[in-house]
Amino acid sequence: MRRIPVLIAVAACTVLTACSSVTPDPVGPPATPSAVTGSPAATAAEAGVETAFRGYYQALLARDFVTACALNAPETNQQLLANAAAGGLQANSCEDALTQIYAMPGAAQTSDGIANSVQVEDVTITGDTAVITWSAELQGERRDARNTVRTIEGQWRLVDVNPR
Repeated sequence: MRRIPVLIAVAACTVLTACSSVTPDPVGPPATPSAVTGSPAATAAEAGVETAFRGYYQALLARDFVTACALNAPETNQQLLANAAAGGLQANSCEDALTQIYAMPGAAQTSDGIANSVQVEDVTITGDTAVITWSAELQGERRDARNTVRTIEGQWRLVDVNPR
């Protein structure tokens, strides 16, 4: 039996993640937290973190799983495969796992609801690692979340390695 709620969460929260492509982002020194959604990020690096994060969700909405997976750190994609396998799926890549998860009843709608309601509340950068604090609607209520983002070869990548 497939654990559908777990897999929906995996899809939506793989990093729980403004443009469909991402360009290299500068890595700056530690910065102060950025402002709430609607206000510009305080630094270019914070804007880069937010762009990667929003790009991930935009890719999920477009079902562009190649781009979504490219925005993840390698360990995030490996954890997605492990979580998918634990849920009964047989996937050989991040893209394959997302395709299978999104084919499950209710998964796409749940993920889309999260992606369409994401509000970035804070970005804090320390060296090449950032923490993004955000919220989204899930089952009619706003929920808070935090994710780690780190630079890999000059680009911000989403990190989520928690087993589901």
